[in-house]
Amino acid sequence: MKIAILSNATVEMLARMLGGEHAVWTAPGFGAWMEIALAPPADLISFSPDIIAILLDERCSKDDARSRIDDAVASLAVAFPKAKVVVPDLSMLLSDLGDGAYDERMWKLAKMPWSMDALLEIKKLFTPVKKVLALDLDNTLWKGVVGEDGVDAIVPNVPLQREALSLKESGVILVALSKNNQEDVAPALRDARMLLHEDDFAAMRVNWDAKSLNLSDVARELNLGVDSFVFVDDNPGNRAEMRASLPEVAVAPFPPDLSLYFHSAALTDEDRMRTAHYKAESLRREEASRLSLDDYLRSLDIKNEIHLVREEEFARVAQLAQKTNQFNVCTNRWTEDDVRSFASDSRHLIFTLHSSDRFGDLGLVAFVHATIEGDAAEIVDWVMSCRAMNRRIEFAMEGEVERALALRGVKKIAATWKRTAKNNPVENLFDAFGFELVESTPELRRYERLI
Repeated sequence: MKIAILSNATVEMLARMLGGEHAVWTAPGFGAWMEIALAPPADLISFSPDIIAILLDERCSKDDARSRIDDAVASLAVAFPKAKVVVPDLSMLLSDLGDGAYDERMWKLAKMPWSMDALLEIKKLFTPVKKVLALDLDNTLWKGVVGEDGVDAIVPNVPLQREALSLKESGVILVALSKNNQEDVAPALRDARMLLHEDDFAAMRVNWDAKSLNLSDVARELNLGVDSFVFVDDNPGNRAEMRASLPEVAVAPFPPDLSLYFHSAALTDEDRMRTAHYKAESLRREEASRLSLDDYLRSLDIKNEIHLVREEEFARVAQLAQKTNQFNVCTNRWTEDDVRSFASDSRHLIFTLHSSDRFGDLGLVAFVHATIEGDAAEIVDWVMSCRAMNRRIEFAMEGEVERALALRGVKKIAATWKRTAKNNPVENLFDAFGFELVESTPELRRYERLI
């Protein structure tokens, strides 16, 4: 993802923090955010950002900067029609930190007002990509305490429920975390006044444990990192406990502006079915708990369809490239335009894998991108969704890719694994495929194979 930051403060430190996962553009110096918004410079136009973040701190402006935001957003929308413009209310976003949000030393030294804790909170708005919205219930999803007031007395928080439902339809996974009794919560979620019901949640934890323990448990169940969660709770004590126990989680202020955390992109069929996918995965785990791994995999009756990428799959392939971290050998972040360009170039081949089993259709869960030059090929990308891991379907995909390359006259395939923060699970992927290791460092492994 490409992020441009406009600010009335120095943001180089934040840019470095984001730069590990994204391409980041910042203006030289600081304070010229409005001029840049009204007349974007050539290097910003050529950068073509996906997100433009306007970060304003009231300490840094003598005038009323926020009164000019509408003009800036309108100008940027014309100049960058495909970009999302994000203008977080930093005083609200950082309110739980109190005085700890600011660092007077940094302000005096570099005109950067925020503390390291504050920068980490701002960073969570953009990286990593957020996939899960974890919601409290009492006084969050509805007004009132259902165990004390009863179902008839609680009042749905319609704006929040409507926004959460919209996010679910765009592919965000919803999770409920509530300190409550299940027998009190269940009737509330069946109430006709509610927009959200139990089926809308991929997982629920209704008990009296700490919210951080429940979120960690759900993350393991969904096979997702806790840093992909956004946590919403009206109780500042629960928010503080989550920050202290799981600092990687994005903890939203209350009431939340969820649009700051979830940045919409092209909607795919897999997005629309994501909650159903995770519910089916729960059934698979139940089955797996009763069988050996080999018996479990045989019981799934897995079916795979592998073919060259089709136009209607470009958005999903780009989505996998942008979001997948664990099963991603090189972590190249391709856009949909990149995928379209590769598909039209005979030197590039992109193979996609659709998988299903007796519990349901997982959709397009993997792609391999190879380049061909003469009788040699290079595997540029080997990417698979985390929900398809541990099913051994990668061997079916690799076998089909190698057969297709051999039919095109390829005699030797090269491949590389490059270390990132999260792709250790595929460090030995090509060893498992039978490739020969020809170069190895702590950060890179290079392979070759004759076919």
